[in-house]
Amino acid sequence: MLASSNLCAYNLPDLGSSDLKEYDAQTETALGREFSIVLHQYYDLVKDPIILSYVRRIGKKIVTETGEKRHFSFHVINNNEINAFAGPNGIIGIHTGLIKAAKSEDELASVIAHEIAHVTLKHLSRTYEYQKDMDVASIATLIAAILVGSQNPSAGFATYLGGMGLAIEHQLKNSRIHEAEADYIGIKYLQESGYNPHAMANFFNRLEKESQLYEHKIPEILQTHPITQGRLAKARYRADQLSKSKHKFKNKALRLIQIRLSALTNNNKNKYQQLQLTKDEQCYFNNLQTKNNINCLKTAIKNNPKERIYKIQLANLLAKTNPKESYNKFKYLSEIYPSDFSIIYFYSVALEKNGQIKDSITLLKEHTPKFFYQNILYSRLALLYANNKEISKSYYYEALASFNTGNIKKSIYLTKQAQKLELNKKTNFYTRLQRLNTKLVEIEKTQASGI
Repeated sequence: MLASSNLCAYNLPDLGSSDLKEYDAQTETALGREFSIVLHQYYDLVKDPIILSYVRRIGKKIVTETGEKRHFSFHVINNNEINAFAGPNGIIGIHTGLIKAAKSEDELASVIAHEIAHVTLKHLSRTYEYQKDMDVASIATLIAAILVGSQNPSAGFATYLGGMGLAIEHQLKNSRIHEAEADYIGIKYLQESGYNPHAMANFFNRLEKESQLYEHKIPEILQTHPITQGRLAKARYRADQLSKSKHKFKNKALRLIQIRLSALTNNNKNKYQQLQLTKDEQCYFNNLQTKNNINCLKTAIKNNPKERIYKIQLANLLAKTNPKESYNKFKYLSEIYPSDFSIIYFYSVALEKNGQIKDSITLLKEHTPKFFYQNILYSRLALLYANNKEISKSYYYEALASFNTGNIKKSIYLTKQAQKLELNKKTNFYTRLQRLNTKLVEIEKTQASGI
């Protein structure tokens, strides 16, 4: 890998870290990069900025307590199965079904903490024996098919690999020892990040009991993370040791995220929890269904002054009727919540709706490099430039978006396409494209040489 300072010069994120010891870090980085490519190409990822920002805030809050220097990345899979996974190189996946099944942010955080612990304990590298005679991309594809679920993007892929597919699946199944270790450390992370350490045992225990009432189908997470009474007892004992006071996380954002998921995804059925909406929550749901009511949103904000999701929704609606007020609210929110990329995203949408394309572009170019997750914002920049008939710049920003998901080959291809369009112009932008392409090729060679 090239030095991160060189990457930053091109607004490119560091794709990996060098802290793994069980097998070489470059192999872990390569697997993580290919795993990320598979996730973004073949699986139904939730791309809604508000939902992603919420889940990633929880993840970041917990990661802060781990002492790890590496990067973690958090993704939401549009799948109604109650499940989560820890993939190569710190990639954490949360299914929408799990988000809907949680009754509190503590419960959702408990699963995220558990998966983070699998990574910090290096369980994947300790159990998975890397096969030198197999293609890394193929291995990553198979790992994704096993960890994420049955959405194997390549029909017959496991059959093609023969016994190797079963061998990897067997290796990836978490042992009781690993589950106990992840519980032990995950509960510690939970406590230290301000969540209820009892939430993990409570959530798993409730899911197990509820599964007996609904068609006797065991949730996927209980199959991939087997529960025993002994495990629950140990988790409760661990939580009792750590908990010196009652934790009551008052954040109501999870409810709004669940409502948003129900409104924006096709997986609306939630057999584990039927939400009974308050008046403010019903207002939010109605506004998501285009039944716009600005007054009720203002009331909801007054009743819930700490919930930014209501405020973002109000700023969105005002873009149609009072653009100036909308922009002022977005600007204020971006200053109050500088790490929330969803605010910048919807701010740019509001500007575009009112024909201020150049202002929307300027906003995104200014703010996107500040965020670790850049692909959605850079893809939006690419779309804006495409709509503005500036195709070479559209290619350029789509190349940056692809790099953020680990797809260096696609980034190189897009950069070359942009160069072709700028070849005869000999502009500063053309020189910039040349430098970026050279840097991307160097990164690709460096990563390939370590596998």
